[in-house]
Amino acid sequence: MKSIVCINHEIPTVHDQIDYLSSESLRDYDIAIFDPAFPNLSRIEFSGGGSCLAIEATEALTKALAHWSAELRGALQSGKTAFILLNEFEQDSAATGSSMKSRNQRTYNTKYIENYSAIPVRIDAKNAKGRKVNVKDGRFRNLYDIIAQITEYRVILTATNDMEVIFSAKDGAAVGSIIRPEGLPGSLVLLPYFSFDTETFTEDEDGRLVWTDQAIQTSHALIGQILAIDKTIRGAAGLTPPPNWIVNARSPALGAAIDVAIADIDAQIEDLNNERSEREQAKSDLAGYTHLLYETGKPLERAITKTLQLLGYEVDTLRIGDLEIDHVIVGPSGKRMIGEAEGKDTSAIDIGKFRQLASNIQEDFAREKVDAPAKGLLFGNGYRLMPPENRGEQFTRKSLTNALLHGTALIRTADLYPVAVHLLDHPEDDDFRTACRAAIEDTAGAIVSFPNPA
Repeated sequence: MKSIVCINHEIPTVHDQIDYLSSESLRDYDIAIFDPAFPNLSRIEFSGGGSCLAIEATEALTKALAHWSAELRGALQSGKTAFILLNEFEQDSAATGSSMKSRNQRTYNTKYIENYSAIPVRIDAKNAKGRKVNVKDGRFRNLYDIIAQITEYRVILTATNDMEVIFSAKDGAAVGSIIRPEGLPGSLVLLPYFSFDTETFTEDEDGRLVWTDQAIQTSHALIGQILAIDKTIRGAAGLTPPPNWIVNARSPALGAAIDVAIADIDAQIEDLNNERSEREQAKSDLAGYTHLLYETGKPLERAITKTLQLLGYEVDTLRIGDLEIDHVIVGPSGKRMIGEAEGKDTSAIDIGKFRQLASNIQEDFAREKVDAPAKGLLFGNGYRLMPPENRGEQFTRKSLTNALLHGTALIRTADLYPVAVHLLDHPEDDDFRTACRAAIEDTAGAIVSFPNPA
């Protein structure tokens, strides 16, 4: 079955939904249903009345408009069908910058933003509301009959030569159409606006709104028509989507055999998709080791943990009250160590991180079950935005002096990366694994020098 996604809109039986401000792609979906309404964003209120979108909101909305225009164009370029729900036309004032005229008076530079600019073809839409909708194209009769009670037109369209009118208002104005943009094999289907967010289709259940059975049934029927219309548009033009009652017509016995064959193929496809997902996850896990070369914060800490585990260490996080230690490390020798990690964009690792490391070691040693202070490890990823071969010394002179004073082992995370790669490629190399652990545990007051892989 073809995959359907809703953007900025909810249909009960469409489980894939994308928020308007999301940067998610439409590549994974066969059919898109798009509502161009602007989301609620922060605004600047003017003392003299009126308002405009805040600068940050303008940036987010401008980015979203460009994103959806590109994504919808990409879908059309791939020959897909995009259904546009013709919500109200919106033109909003948006702040692009500001300046201070006087001490207490700020002025804003603004521009106008239109919601229909998210659609990759020019649509001349004027706001006008009504519920009397005429079906001009018989292929859409069944669809309209399904959603008539929740449908209204909110704009009228100026008909153009490339527009095939499928719905009209009582006076003949176009309120729905098909557009096949020149040079793009896909189709835009412009539908009068509909919404399942009504009293008939929602009910209260333990303090939250849920869809009614009628909403679910209507949604299933609607999606059936969406799929049929998509098939018709992509295939032979002029065919009417089969009505719901056609399923009761007698079918040849050969059809059942074909259904079994299709089900078998679908099962194989699902198995292959699952296998592919597992392989992609494995590849993503491997890519996580590259964080040793350029990351900081939690991503760097996770990569360090995974590499230490490759070396045969047990690595735990200790959280007791206010005490939080990210790396408590114990090896086969029983040696107990505590690690801290830091990355710097354009400089070496300075002495500041030693305070946290020393505090963690002291608080850990104060615990009743700990008999001796743990050895300190400081993992550094200095100059992390530069290629490793072009980096300067990873630790400052003060860091080296302090490491010597406290017996701390300093580890360049970029040096850990080839260690990880070798052990991933040669998991049986226990001699190398043992030599790396010895380098870490025997180094005190200096930078750890790992053995070269055989």
